[in-house]
Amino acid sequence: MLALKDYELYLLENEVRPNTRKNYINTLKQLDAFLNQHSFDLNKESLINFKEHLKNDEYAPGRKYKLKTINQKIVAVNIFLNWLERENLASSGLTLKLVKVQTKEHRESINESEYKRLIQHAKSDEMRLFILLIGNTGVRITEACSIRADDLNSKLIIIENKGKQRAISIPQFLKKQLKKYVEERGITDEIFYKTQTNYRLNLKAIAGRAKINKEKVYPHSIRHYFAKSFLEKHKGDSTVLQQLLGHENIGTTTIYTKLNTNELGNQFSKIKNT
Repeated sequence: MLALKDYELYLLENEVRPNTRKNYINTLKQLDAFLNQHSFDLNKESLINFKEHLKNDEYAPGRKYKLKTINQKIVAVNIFLNWLERENLASSGLTLKLVKVQTKEHRESINESEYKRLIQHAKSDEMRLFILLIGNTGVRITEACSIRADDLNSKLIIIENKGKQRAISIPQFLKKQLKKYVEERGITDEIFYKTQTNYRLNLKAIAGRAKINKEKVYPHSIRHYFAKSFLEKHKGDSTVLQQLLGHENIGTTTIYTKLNTNELGNQFSKIKNT
């Protein structure tokens, strides 16, 4: 029997969203039933057998899981296995590989050099701070435009998107600059109060001055840069990144771990097996 009661308490204590918590536990109950049915121990072989079961067997008459659903279940299992390892309830390194799925390539986003050039070529403090805000918090443009001057007095800022709330924190160096900016301009409501279209167009103009392909420069591209930077520079965990970005489904977060065609080419060019 898997330690599901203790794990559910762990998810509850860490404020994992109810729907996510329910999906995780349902998948683990499914794994538990599979292990018991076949008298399997929890090991690499039994996990692979469970994966094959998800891929090949019908969960209802005439119905099989889609590959996307299978991968969501595998992610749930892997997160549970990580927890078991931390609690010394399972051997280290026990994990399952995702099923390979043909997915559309994500739009190419900016790299570190281009991000810095955008900041350098932003003519106004407003646009420079707008870029820094998304680049250091990963907020969506709608969330960036909802942050108010009085939010800067709070350690954590509660932002709302599509009826859901989450907390973010602005780094101290940036918060100091934002406070100076709003004080000098007498801003008391939203800091970035112009339309989203205005900020999008300004980013394109900055890209032109910085000699960056305008197709790569848009608010979500900066959010994408934040995510990639977190994973690469800080050796970040995608489950932590999921919370930072406010994704309900970790499958959405894994998009940021995929390389586009140019990034793949760059990685291959570094290989020198002589």
